[in-house]
Amino acid sequence: MMTTTMGMTTAVTMTTDRPIRMTVQNRLTITVAVLSVLALTVVGLVLYTVEANNVAGRNAASMSQEIAEMRTFAQNGVDPETGERFTSVDQILSQFLAQNQPDEDEILFAFLTDGRVLYQGEPNAPLSGSKEFEKAVAGVSGDGGEINLTIAGDDYEGYVLPIATGGQTGSFVVVHNVSASHSDLTQVMQIYTVVALAAALLITGISSILARRLLSPVTELRQTAQSISGGDLSNRLATRGNDDLAELGRTFNDMLDRLESAFETQKRFLDDVGHELRTPLTILSGHLETMDSQDVDDVDETRTLLLDETDRMARLVDELLILARSRRPDFVRPAEVDVPSLLGDTLAKAKGLGQREWQVATPPTITFWADRQRLTQALLQLAANAVEHTEEGQSITFGAGHDDSHIHLWVRDEGRGVPDEIATDIFDRFSRGSTEGNGFGLGLSIIKAIAEAHGGTVVLDHASKGAQFRMILPKGPQ
Repeated sequence: MMTTTMGMTTAVTMTTDRPIRMTVQNRLTITVAVLSVLALTVVGLVLYTVEANNVAGRNAASMSQEIAEMRTFAQNGVDPETGERFTSVDQILSQFLAQNQPDEDEILFAFLTDGRVLYQGEPNAPLSGSKEFEKAVAGVSGDGGEINLTIAGDDYEGYVLPIATGGQTGSFVVVHNVSASHSDLTQVMQIYTVVALAAALLITGISSILARRLLSPVTELRQTAQSISGGDLSNRLATRGNDDLAELGRTFNDMLDRLESAFETQKRFLDDVGHELRTPLTILSGHLETMDSQDVDDVDETRTLLLDETDRMARLVDELLILARSRRPDFVRPAEVDVPSLLGDTLAKAKGLGQREWQVATPPTITFWADRQRLTQALLQLAANAVEHTEEGQSITFGAGHDDSHIHLWVRDEGRGVPDEIATDIFDRFSRGSTEGNGFGLGLSIIKAIAEAHGGTVVLDHASKGAQFRMILPKGPQ
């Protein structure tokens, strides 16, 4: 029989890489950079505010301490060195300045009754000779109070305490150079700014590297998906680890396996249909072209032949559809199957296949999880093959066995057996044990598909006489 293989033409729509304006890696890197800068800025602001308040608190505490000491000194009115009472305001102010050393960035002033101004602390020329400072002190010298002024670009704050005794009035002034007090804080904040910028750059660089490494499976997923759009289903993702991205990669690979299997099944189905239907269609076309429509006998003969060929084509399509559906997850619908009952029912149905000595070897009393209808279909197909290769009166036996994890269902006959040269290829599609009969060589392929759909397999056992085909199936949940 001459056969012609019909190829399948597949139209593939190629896709080009669309430009990506902003990748997930870039967005993550920018987000981390912005959040790092914001966080470091907030930390810097909080640090500056706290330290500035601390400086202000220390200045206020120092001034309060100096004022309190001056009040006590003036109220006591006794010179601690001589033990004699002070006789003038100028003596009180001069003696207090001589006995006290101000803190850093702090200056103590004594405005004497004769107009002179004494001071204790680091020399401060802009402040000492400032008319603005003298005017500010004079403005509150009557009742005392705080003063705030800016001289030569520096901020000052102070407190004026009037001292009066014997009809004379002078002023004691404590002044803090606020700008100088904040100079150390300013220097610290400058250093913090440099360190914060370096830290932000370091965090951004590390986040970019980590994002690239963590998102590399996503990039590979995109590239693989684009290759699939081009028609290549062979690529797979390299999965490492047990995190979410690794699980995504494994799930994607499983999906590709199913797609590739589905496409391969479709391709094989179309190839098989083209391979096997071309010949009967050629026969139909040839007989229709040569038929004499005026010859009744020729019309009847052609009609009979065409009906026979269409029946064969219908059987072929049915068998190919079974093979094509065997890849679907709903091809088998497992339920609890009783082995003795399965073999008994199958034997009753097989007796209609031919006049043979039908037997059932004593099966084990056991149940397992499988699709009863599919197993019956497979056993009947094995029985039909056995009938085709045996003579009337020869025995065909159904049997079963089991081990710890598998059920073994077999059909044995006393026929001609399977030649060694085709034993390894007999389960391939369109592989036939002989040229006799009307089969297409798909029966054992269907049996193999049913066994594999159950998670098992089918084998040809060595037999001294005839042939024995055995399905090995998992027991499933017990």
